[in-house]
Amino acid sequence: MPKDGPDCVFRAISSETGTSHLFIPEDGTTCGVTTESECVDALREAAEALGESPTKAQYEGLGLTPASGTIQRVMGGWNDAKEAAGLETYDSHGSRVQPKPDDVDLPDELIWEDLTRYQRWHYKNREWNTERTLKRRARLREWIHERKANSDGCRNCTESDPACLDFHHLSSGDKEMAVNKMIPYGYSKSDIEAEMEKCEILCANCHAKEHVSAPEAHVMVEGPQTRVERLRQWAYEYKRTRGCQRCSETDPVCLQFHHVSEKYAGVSEMIANGKPESDIRAEVEKCVVLCANCHRKEHYERLVVTPEESDNI
Repeated sequence: MPKDGPDCVFRAISSETGTSHLFIPEDGTTCGVTTESECVDALREAAEALGESPTKAQYEGLGLTPASGTIQRVMGGWNDAKEAAGLETYDSHGSRVQPKPDDVDLPDELIWEDLTRYQRWHYKNREWNTERTLKRRARLREWIHERKANSDGCRNCTESDPACLDFHHLSSGDKEMAVNKMIPYGYSKSDIEAEMEKCEILCANCHAKEHVSAPEAHVMVEGPQTRVERLRQWAYEYKRTRGCQRCSETDPVCLQFHHVSEKYAGVSEMIANGKPESDIRAEVEKCVVLCANCHRKEHYERLVVTPEESDNI
């Protein structure tokens, strides 16, 4: 933002959207403008990055704009600005815990004064913080989708639909976490990109073949079987004899039950949880057999993110 100079006169203009502070040259043109909303957004961004209400030094260290001096000038002071942003303020003798605002709801087991700075900030800004987190996750998922779309597709077959493609780790010893699972755990874009470098791209079918050995249930066990083993074997044979109803895939390790009517629970989940056999068979009747790739295509919904939003990952 332009500095005060011999040819600019500082003016504060109030409007319905807040106070704007302008530097107006003698010829009447506008040198620059910073709004209260921009100051508040910048402070909240700093608080999210730091996990606490920022000091001026911490804020400047992040390299954000507007500068701390501009924020103080626009808002009337650093603590005034932080109060407007819903952030904790500190006096000259160190940190202090301000009383819980009346409009902040806490779970019954939590005590406001016992929370960390970041926890207090989170509860004061929960709605805004949740919305911001969800938008960031959507941007990251779209970025990963684009990486898959711009790849050469599956290494082992001709599948190239991004909905079907996975990042398969070449070495399990180097694996931090599945790439898609890193998003809700708050990993940065650079961390996720580094994890991608450890991987090759496989479709869901080939990925299953790479990882999943034939389940115990399909092996004819000599002697008594447990109820779970028997039902797993039955489900395995059910899928094997039908194959994917959308394509030619017949390998049972790739085949899944896709519900075409109201779903109670996943078939494998019901077997593992010891549900009655009659209920399991009834659930299977609600399904068709699809391979993992076709199942992905059936369920995949792409959230479109604008180029401007993708730049903010």
